[in-house]
Amino acid sequence: MTPSSSIDYLGIGWDVGGWCGTKQAVAIVGWSVGDSALLWLGVSPAFSLSRRRPLSLASLLAPALQGNIGLPDTQRQAIAIDASLAFPRAFCQLLLGQGDPQPQVPSSELDNPLAYRDCERWLYRAYGKKPLSASFDKLGNNSTLALSLLPALQAQGYRLVPQHAATAQQAIIEAYPALLKQGFRANQAARPALAGLLPAELAPASDRYDAALCALMALAFASQGRCPLLPPLIPPPHGLPHDEGWIYHFAPD
Repeated sequence: MTPSSSIDYLGIGWDVGGWCGTKQAVAIVGWSVGDSALLWLGVSPAFSLSRRRPLSLASLLAPALQGNIGLPDTQRQAIAIDASLAFPRAFCQLLLGQGDPQPQVPSSELDNPLAYRDCERWLYRAYGKKPLSASFDKLGNNSTLALSLLPALQAQGYRLVPQHAATAQQAIIEAYPALLKQGFRANQAARPALAGLLPAELAPASDRYDAALCALMALAFASQGRCPLLPPLIPPPHGLPHDEGWIYHFAPD
């Protein structure tokens, strides 16, 4: 597909593999009003990022586009990234020397404001699923990579949702593919209704599989619920502060 082609809505999924790993994966899916199926424009093999040139959207998408010139024209598009796109506010304050002058040991690991964000505590209360901590666990490797690419994406017109805008024609959202899987287990297949939308050659528990799940969530965001093939995304709950971001996902069955 060339830039002269057009499609109504586009979703890009990035399963982040860390700075020096060989586990990056990107998937691109589109849909136009009236179509009865999704259009998969490409799913990359697992790959590593180049050490010879700066991070950019073009270099990230190249393995998925597989020689095609670029993305099609769209009405709206979104990038869903499987990594924390914000650190806990208390952790950020600590690094700035503005930490609590009378810190206390939290009642549980999840209640540690340096380790977890409000959105992660919400997920645990709602589903019993505890994400990794970007500040305390190895997820920080992936998160710092994703956050380092954000300025380049923002220079191309993308906006981080919900931190910087409630919505956007070119949006960046945080996603968590494990929430789409059976039993919320990372090594399981997606729920049947979603698994049937994925390219048949993708193996569950692979980086490519998770990138494709992220692409579905990105497409759902970009289409604003217009695509009947996809369930609606769960938006940030009313009253939850947006500075720490939100983890977009489809409601469990």
